[in-house]
Amino acid sequence: MSELLQIVHLLHYYANLANPIDITFEQLIKFIAYSSRLKDDILLFQPFFYALEQLLILLPVMQLFLSEACLIPGDVIPILWKALANVAWNTKLEQLSTDGIFDAAYKTFGHTCGICM
Repeated sequence: MSELLQIVHLLHYYANLANPIDITFEQLIKFIAYSSRLKDDILLFQPFFYALEQLLILLPVMQLFLSEACLIPGDVIPILWKALANVAWNTKLEQLSTDGIFDAAYKTFGHTCGICM
């Protein structure tokens, strides 16, 4: 339940900015699902001195993929990652990740970013 509350707070925050950013609940769920499925790729590029308490580094190519696959502006991705990394890391969305539409995003956007499933 706390994950859902985090998502609702994030939607509220972006809707109430001076220049509101139009991010939907669906986009946030996709962001969590795609970044969750990228766990191995994300871990692969962490520095050897990485500590579990630190926020995982999200490479620019992964940020580009998430931006394109979720239709979220690229400059918002690092902010979302900071807010939702823990949710994405601890969430298992196997059903969504076996969906043909989910895999299509990797074929459409992932290959141009060097990310494949």
